[in-house]
Amino acid sequence: MNLQSWTRWKAFVVHLAISALIASTVFILIMLVWYPRPYFEAMGGALLLRLLIGVDVVLGPLITLIIFDPAKPRLKFDLACIATLQIVALIYGSYVMFEARPVYNVFYKNAFNTVPANLIVDTSLARAPDAFRDLPVTGPRVVAARPPVSADENASLMLSAMSGGPEIVQLPHLYVPYADSAMSAASSARPLVDLSRRSKETADAVSEFVASSAKDGRNLGYLPVKARNKDFAAVVDRKTGEIVGYLAVYPW
Repeated sequence: MNLQSWTRWKAFVVHLAISALIASTVFILIMLVWYPRPYFEAMGGALLLRLLIGVDVVLGPLITLIIFDPAKPRLKFDLACIATLQIVALIYGSYVMFEARPVYNVFYKNAFNTVPANLIVDTSLARAPDAFRDLPVTGPRVVAARPPVSADENASLMLSAMSGGPEIVQLPHLYVPYADSAMSAASSARPLVDLSRRSKETADAVSEFVASSAKDGRNLGYLPVKARNKDFAAVVDRKTGEIVGYLAVYPW
């Protein structure tokens, strides 16, 4: 590539375009595969992605704009160093996003808990039934959790959780299919109309959801979904416990 005829602004624009194209590909992967709605905002994906884009889309081209000079004898080397740093930052940022992705949405007691991959306990994963021994990569899987049958293990887990150790929802060996607890979820759900009374914004979100749903709004309820960054609501059928959808509103 002959860079002698390039201006620093042309180099900046080309670098920016390439960086934006790569960042867009990563953005689509994160938004549509690892963090499908509403988990992207709920799990703090927006902050992580802004940092990632800030380094790879903004900082890299800006450095090119500053240092680009066709007369420099080591210009290609300098540009290669910038590109290498960008690639390393992109790989590291993508790895962090991947490790923090939500893998299970666990119903326990009277709420759901969104659990990221990096909080799943490896020793528990090894003991889990085959159905729960993998970590999904295309969005979280809905399951339920139950306390250990052993009273000693239950007491040990409670003490561990009180001192900052893992909670039951982070232990796949205690998972069961959601269908096994669906009726419990149905009985725990509060009427969706109660949620709509919180504020006009919430009422509008609920009305829009019901209008777009094939379900009778009178049969719908909601349960809180605990997440790392922002809690939201799961809408369930109060007769069957089936998850109808999610609302990005405060559920408590």
